[in-house]
Amino acid sequence: MNDGFRRLLVLLAVFCIAFLAVFVMRKIQGGNSLMDILTWRSTDKGFESEKYTLRDSSSLDLKDVQILAAINKESAAIVRATVPSVVSIDTSGIRHERFRDFWGRTWVQPSTVQGQGSGVIVTEEGHVLTNHHVIQGNPRIRLTLHDGSVHSAKVIGTDPAVDIAVLKIDDKGPFKPLKFGDSSKIEVGNIVFAVGSPYGLGESVTDGKISAKKRSFSDSQVDLLQTSAAINPGNSGGPLVNIRGEIIGINSRIYSTDKKNPGFQGIGFAIPSNAALQTMKDILARGHTTRGFLGMALENLDPFTRHQFGFEERDGVRVAGLVPNSPATQAGLRKDDIITRFNGDLVNSTRRLITLIQHSKVGSEVTLEIWREGAKHTLTATIGEADDYSQNVIRKDNDPAEQRLDPKTVLTAIGIYVREPTPTERVHGIEGVVISKISSASKLKGKLHIGDAIRAINNRRVQNADDFLARLAASAAVQDTELLIQRGELSFRITISRVRTR
Repeated sequence: MNDGFRRLLVLLAVFCIAFLAVFVMRKIQGGNSLMDILTWRSTDKGFESEKYTLRDSSSLDLKDVQILAAINKESAAIVRATVPSVVSIDTSGIRHERFRDFWGRTWVQPSTVQGQGSGVIVTEEGHVLTNHHVIQGNPRIRLTLHDGSVHSAKVIGTDPAVDIAVLKIDDKGPFKPLKFGDSSKIEVGNIVFAVGSPYGLGESVTDGKISAKKRSFSDSQVDLLQTSAAINPGNSGGPLVNIRGEIIGINSRIYSTDKKNPGFQGIGFAIPSNAALQTMKDILARGHTTRGFLGMALENLDPFTRHQFGFEERDGVRVAGLVPNSPATQAGLRKDDIITRFNGDLVNSTRRLITLIQHSKVGSEVTLEIWREGAKHTLTATIGEADDYSQNVIRKDNDPAEQRLDPKTVLTAIGIYVREPTPTERVHGIEGVVISKISSASKLKGKLHIGDAIRAINNRRVQNADDFLARLAASAAVQDTELLIQRGELSFRITISRVRTR
């Protein structure tokens, strides 16, 4: 036998011994004894089925939880009655972004944008109520109804200040609408249901309570309802309903500490149904909303002004100027009057008074309680329509009338340039317009920064760059103008002085 063959036999023997040793060790670890291994017996007898007994009775009888059983049944009934009128909204469009290179050349780059939200059918003819921000800038709108059918829709009109849009389904009805409830009768603690399509998941229902009323936001012309019903991205535009299945609000926004990835925090907000209904009626009647108008320039009272006038009350706003021949002047209001109540409601800020005026019915009479030179008076004024006085100039001083400046002159004097937010910025919560340049001669240099977002002018939300520039030029030509600025997580206001001729 040669040496090579002998070494091979030795290796095979070593391998067999090692394999056998491993085999024996694993069997012992598996519970087999050495005798079991030698006689090839195994403790593995295969799987034996387990016996089990399930409980065949509930822990409680329905008689013990009658109230909860009734609530459970009634909640399901509310959902069955509500869901068929709620629609899912998908939008798409093209946004043109302007870019400028190092040499000052500009070009436009189109990009496709898509959006998603909810809505509610409110008429048999197929009118759908949703938020303005759901369909803003996206001309192609597709609605998915409860039965799964898909329809295109057209925009009848919008009101950005209230964040309401009215759509019309491009198909013949009749459709199944929901009834409007009276939001003025809702009370804190009432049970409500939020219906919509969060994150595009389709029909979803959450319940909660009215947590608070009259929540104010700087970019909203109406005070909102606060609810604990879960509202997430995609719920916007869907209805908030009461226990009768009536619309008492249109879900509009959520509170979240994470602006990049907003989600449910137990705090959601809805536009009261009364404000939404009135806005819709105005749009259907005229194609736009009407705003109540008295014709005053107003200023909040600071401690210095209160001391100067000898006015010691906590509430009130000062009349800083009047539009000639306006309802305010006809009612007998004067410059430096301090308005303390409007139709019995306390007035604690200019924003509060402007909201009350704008949402008063045109032609209605309102009472104004004022403080003038140490004495209290009550005046009666008739609400006018803002559009009828759009060309009038508010004069805060007794200066002679000045020639109105053209928009280009006004914008050049202010010296800020803006662009619309990019899709990425919008995802991160940037709204309105973004400052792209500030001229070296601008008085705002140092106060505003490139990248700041301007969200509102005089408490009205900015829609796009054209809207911003037109409204800024019109306002700054005749009065001081207030801007709402967002800089990162910080929001603040800044006032631009009126641009005057030299």
